[in-house]
Amino acid sequence: MIHTAELDIGLGEPNKIQKWYRDRNGSAFAGNFAWCDASITFWAWHSDNEAAVTFGGDFALTTAHAKAFKNHSQWHVDIAGIRRGDIVFFDWDGTDIKARIDHVGLVTGVSGSKVYTIEGNYSNKCGRHTRMSSTIAGYGRPSYVHSAGPRTGFVTFPGKSFFVMGRKSPIIAAMHNRLVAVGCNKYETQTNKDTWGTGDLKSYSAWQKKLGFQGSVAQPGSDADGIPGKETWDKLKVPRT
Repeated sequence: MIHTAELDIGLGEPNKIQKWYRDRNGSAFAGNFAWCDASITFWAWHSDNEAAVTFGGDFALTTAHAKAFKNHSQWHVDIAGIRRGDIVFFDWDGTDIKARIDHVGLVTGVSGSKVYTIEGNYSNKCGRHTRMSSTIAGYGRPSYVHSAGPRTGFVTFPGKSFFVMGRKSPIIAAMHNRLVAVGCNKYETQTNKDTWGTGDLKSYSAWQKKLGFQGSVAQPGSDADGIPGKETWDKLKVPRT
């Protein structure tokens, strides 16, 4: 879901999301209609998460989408417990009333009181934002397939933009352990394994070279620059935790 959303960062208007939604839902969505929740719907359907995120339907109206989460007992007020993958709803006037919701986004991460998102149709674009609880009415918790019961298998490639200095995630810790296991340990320490840093760059570059790619960390953008790509990530087989 998040990787699909990341592909649309920078998208302006009119755009493919508006056209896709209009083609599905008719002339009521002609012209430059508000597309923030249409974006959530688009990303859900294009990542095979429509059952979890939109309950098999389409949403352009944020209040109706929030109500659907409430009806499925998946609605949470404010930001307590909010996490990556949640659908977050905003009321710019600062209330927690579903009928007053103005906007919606996809949560990509949380740090203390800061909630990081990808949002469509904010300032007429799709982009990343940092939000605080003062404008968050609540959030919906989708029942993603991978979250039901014990998690098995491997982590799906989260996209290159996931790997930025200081990013903290259990995915990074699992990757760290795999790089050590496949003989690409260039780490100077085994502490803070869940935080992306220079040791991860060097170790992943060693993995890329092991697979036959050329270049180095000193050459950003090269085939072995230490930034994971889908091909090398899939071959590393990072286990879900």
